[in-house]
Amino acid sequence: MTLISNAHFASAIAAGTDWRDTSKAVLEQLQRAPAPEGGKHTLGFVYVSDYLAQDVGSIVNLFRSVLGIDRWTGCVGIGVCGAGEEYFDKPAVAAMIGDFSAGSFCNFPPVRLEPGEAEDVIQAWKKENSPMLVLAHGDPTGVEEPSRMLQKLDDLTNGFVVGGLSTSRMKYAQVCRDKKSEAVHYEGGISGIVFSDAVPVASALTQGCKPIGPARRITKAHGHIVAELEDDVATKIFERDMHAMVMTRLGRDPNEILLDTLPGEELENLPEDLQGLFKGEIHVALPVSESDQADYLVRNIIGMDDEEGTISVSEPVAVGERMLFVYRDDETVRAELSRMLVNLRQRVEREHGIFAPKAALYVSCLARALCDFSPGGLKPEGQTGEMALVREVIGDIPMVGFYAGGEISNARLYGYTGVLTLFL
Repeated sequence: MTLISNAHFASAIAAGTDWRDTSKAVLEQLQRAPAPEGGKHTLGFVYVSDYLAQDVGSIVNLFRSVLGIDRWTGCVGIGVCGAGEEYFDKPAVAAMIGDFSAGSFCNFPPVRLEPGEAEDVIQAWKKENSPMLVLAHGDPTGVEEPSRMLQKLDDLTNGFVVGGLSTSRMKYAQVCRDKKSEAVHYEGGISGIVFSDAVPVASALTQGCKPIGPARRITKAHGHIVAELEDDVATKIFERDMHAMVMTRLGRDPNEILLDTLPGEELENLPEDLQGLFKGEIHVALPVSESDQADYLVRNIIGMDDEEGTISVSEPVAVGERMLFVYRDDETVRAELSRMLVNLRQRVEREHGIFAPKAALYVSCLARALCDFSPGGLKPEGQTGEMALVREVIGDIPMVGFYAGGEISNARLYGYTGVLTLFL
């Protein structure tokens, strides 16, 4: 664990045996951070592993007392991350403190479908500020549909909404602490921070999947079930796309490869060039119609009926929408992350004349935690995580984040992605 700090931000991450020793390890580092140019850090970000979910209130109150920072935001995650490090399956805390000018940000309590305190707080703040970025942390266990709450938050703030849904095997919790509110919220809604246009930022999303075939119009569907694509049987389209992908990647007909394998053999006994394809994951993706970046929302395939020729997906679909099949493995995730990081760096340099971010927030899909991000896909001892790659391209800056059950970018709920936000 190492303190990373500059004139405006400081971050630290640590794992321990309980909330006390873990919090102490983080606090000891943050207390060493130099005072910001503005004189005082004014906002804290804290992400806590689910092993410490029931202790989030104690952790935030301790940080508030020791560091003298009243306002905090964050949530629980099965994994938490910092600059170059990730922790899973153990008590861990990642925290970052920053210097933001008075009035440039606003904590808001959980937004729900029914009107509540959040609307009053945000509307009052908007009277004197113009929203730019919205950092949102959502609870996936509430009765409210997260995508509907995101739309409400987007309409309410008119800012660019990023963040994620918390993950936990135990208790869920969101941190939405200011001078008046409670430190922790445990049930439903989406809480977070609205930043004004006085806070320069840049954000980008990396897809973890790559298209197998073209997007096609859904011509027959009901609820979660897709029956036809471009007036053809859905499963037949899927089979043709899979066949074409194998031919492209291996240069051989997959039927010929399988004929060389004895019937009943396990995956590890298949030809090596085919094993990698079977170890990847196939999903569907729904293109974002208004996006100019060939963007899409990845959703799981939850069933196939060969007799009926239908494919069941994890989100309701409608006739007229477009859908494509996508593929995910370590190589696609690593390549897409590298591409996003380089493009973001170039974009910031082009727009600002220099790439010198002060701090960063990173929200990644929990499924990406199992991927190997080592160069060339040659995995050394232990897990090689994506934070090392992020740090290599973005630099040694304060950074925190968590592993989500749904990532948020531009007020849309994604899957298998990573969302990086830079404070410039």
